[in-house]
Amino acid sequence: MKQSRYIILSFLFGMSTLAVTGQTHLGGIKVSEKHVVKKTGHTANVKMDLDLTAMPDMNSNLLMVVTPIIRSNTSNDQVALRPFLLMGNRRYRIIDRRIALDKHHIYNQPDTKPSAMVKRRNGKEQSMDYSAATPYRPWMRHSSMILLAENSGCAGCPLGSEETTLTDDALVPLYEADYQYEIIVPEGELLKKREETLSAHLAYQVGKYVVLPQFDGNPAELARIDSKLKEIGNDSDIIFEKLSMVGYASPEGGVEYNAKLSKDRAHSFASYLVNKYPILKSRFEYDWKGQDWAGLRTAVTKSELSQKDAILEIIDQKPVGERTAALRAIDGGSLYATLLSDYYPPLRRSELTFHIVVKGFELDKAREIIKTHPSRLSLAEVYAVAQSYPEGSHERYETWTIAEKTFPKAIEPTANAAIIDLRAGRYPQALARLEARKSEPKLWMLLGLAYAYSEKWAEAESYLTRAAQQGQPGAQHNLNELRRYMQDNL
Repeated sequence: MKQSRYIILSFLFGMSTLAVTGQTHLGGIKVSEKHVVKKTGHTANVKMDLDLTAMPDMNSNLLMVVTPIIRSNTSNDQVALRPFLLMGNRRYRIIDRRIALDKHHIYNQPDTKPSAMVKRRNGKEQSMDYSAATPYRPWMRHSSMILLAENSGCAGCPLGSEETTLTDDALVPLYEADYQYEIIVPEGELLKKREETLSAHLAYQVGKYVVLPQFDGNPAELARIDSKLKEIGNDSDIIFEKLSMVGYASPEGGVEYNAKLSKDRAHSFASYLVNKYPILKSRFEYDWKGQDWAGLRTAVTKSELSQKDAILEIIDQKPVGERTAALRAIDGGSLYATLLSDYYPPLRRSELTFHIVVKGFELDKAREIIKTHPSRLSLAEVYAVAQSYPEGSHERYETWTIAEKTFPKAIEPTANAAIIDLRAGRYPQALARLEARKSEPKLWMLLGLAYAYSEKWAEAESYLTRAAQQGQPGAQHNLNELRRYMQDNL
């Protein structure tokens, strides 16, 4: 049976009812069951027991061509089913006779034959059974059953249309997956060792290595180091272990020359710091790396330079001693001048790492530290801070997002932030943060669930399968739930 002839487009009938002039009849039709559509495999089977008793009396000449429609509650999707006819006494006799005498009558044709022809018995109890089948569509999960009638009188004169809603929850409820996932409780740390970094860009006279505290921008750079050391020294929650420093040079000039200059400047800066800050004696170590080609490569990769690919090819493929000449040769030296002025200066730096041990924090103090120095907390302390806020609160979510940025290699912050996203219905956010770490097996179960909530079924099944194969807790249960949901809903 062709269903296409019964698809009713919204622009054909509109979403509102054109009421027939005078009395309407459909509002008196009642249905005994709330759910009148049942999904079986890929088919939506419709079965209705329609009670006509409360319908107003029908004029003897009235014909109502009634089309049941499954209409989405959330979109413009709808599908019309095979109509049935409701008629007054005289109209019923006329049509019944015409059908009997004319085999070519429209109501005798397979595609337009009504599902039933019913003569209205005014003032008496009356009911009729209606059944139909149509391909199931996912939008039918949230749909209504509508009756739309096109009315006509004697001689087929049109009397308008009317519409009524039998039920706004037409589909027999389908299986709802019961996914299981819980906030991960991180393990504590016996000793909270932390490293806090500071990049110092001291200026030197050309070819010199002596630290000049008042030269160029040095006062500001040295003030930053001084502030950091005072902060650490005055913080009773911190035990200072040592300061380590690595000196870098920009890659212009000779390799050996830059290596020696980098070494001399690192030694000079180290001596300056140890002499000024007695706390660093026996707790300071330094190194030097010479030309920082790796740093230049990173900066160029992030840039919008038009010759980016040519620069990266030179860095990746040419020996160190040939790179400067090759860079100079690009577009007559204009690009190299840009590198010298904009990209090389930041490479001349000293990377300082402050090695500290952080004491444990009580909850009230930890709630302050998460906002100022989150890296000084353990993940167990982060968990305690998060749990101290109400479930679903912005503060709990913010705590884990801060931790995610602070501990980028840890699984727990990303997992717990994603779990909060899933519970709040923020599926795109959960999927984005989990997809960014899809290479990490410990996150595969949550990634599979994020795909499921985003209705990306193939990806969901793939990652839940992989998580189950690894024996991740809850993965097999969630995979079974997904497959049962897909079987019943899709």
